[in-house]
Amino acid sequence: MSLYSEEISKLVAEGSRAYSAKEFDLASERYAQACEQYAEEHEGGDDSDLLFLYGKAVFQSAVSKSEVFGAAPERKNEEENGDEEEGENQEDDDKFQFYDAEPVEGEVAKEEDEDEEDEEGPQLAEEEEEEEDNGKGKPPKEEEAEEEQTDFEVAWEIIDLTRTLLEKKLTTLSHDELTPPYLQTDKEETNNEYIITLTKLSQSYDILGEISLETENFPQASIDFQKCLDLRLKLYNPENSKFLSESHYKLSLALEFCVNDPQSKQKAATQLKLAIESVERRNKHETDENVKKENAEIIQDLQVKYEELNKETSDDLTKEQMDVIEGILGHEAGSSGNASSSIVNNLTSMVKKKTAQPVNDLSSMVKKRKAPKPDVNGVKKSKSE
Repeated sequence: MSLYSEEISKLVAEGSRAYSAKEFDLASERYAQACEQYAEEHEGGDDSDLLFLYGKAVFQSAVSKSEVFGAAPERKNEEENGDEEEGENQEDDDKFQFYDAEPVEGEVAKEEDEDEEDEEGPQLAEEEEEEEDNGKGKPPKEEEAEEEQTDFEVAWEIIDLTRTLLEKKLTTLSHDELTPPYLQTDKEETNNEYIITLTKLSQSYDILGEISLETENFPQASIDFQKCLDLRLKLYNPENSKFLSESHYKLSLALEFCVNDPQSKQKAATQLKLAIESVERRNKHETDENVKKENAEIIQDLQVKYEELNKETSDDLTKEQMDVIEGILGHEAGSSGNASSSIVNNLTSMVKKKTAQPVNDLSSMVKKRKAPKPDVNGVKKSKSE
């Protein structure tokens, strides 16, 4: 930070204190001011380090608010009526009311307008539409939608710009003399600019993946977590790196819910198995007995999850087999009457009921597992530097 001006250094220090105190809105404001000040001092230029701090603070602000609501932003409207009952911490009630006040008022106003429109009949429909066009109807809804989405969208744009700057910088740096893994331990320090930049790039992909995971854009999350993993495999020692355990685990989470990919569950199970093996390797070299005990508990939890994934994969294969049987029996039903068709319909219904529920349960599990985001030996979310 010594390369920055006194004004920027002051803003960064204030932002860091606010971030440490989990005052993410204030931290975002200070980092944003630091980015603006840097642009003024450098003819509109951007600094990847400042942008990363800014984007991470905005993301944490978005996460903290979504946790208060009890769901990701795009799911908030569906669960709004039940949030107060589902809140796990009573001490968060004031925060919930504060953040929820304006959206609820806007939504109530919108519903009242719709009721009046129904009572007054079609003659006033055009007038109501004109009022909405003039700013009396649509803005509350648009403002609510914007409020729900803005923090995550802004965080994505900032971190993605950070990624672009870092990738551009990498092209100017030489690494021919380097041999993976570049770092023998997670805590090893280096003065090599290529390794430093690559580390920051891996952190950027990690945050991008988490943003997509929070907003339930699982395909994009899997892409970014995969890129993060690829970089970390170059950076870190597989015998002792918590970052590799973490990356395998996060990629598994994202892949598990890529419902459009028929192989996603199998891929998720593979990554989860790699996460287990990574923790096991680390534990062999661990000398702290308390850490070894914690790692053993993590391994046990991951193995349970791995068995669940394998069972779901097996259930999915069973469903595919049932679909084939359905096709065969359905063809025969044309000449055999309605009896076999009825059997097929019943079987199909059973399969659908059997496979639908685990997906819903697992979706809930993901939200609960990733909401606290503690740093537990690399399997939970790590703290980016």
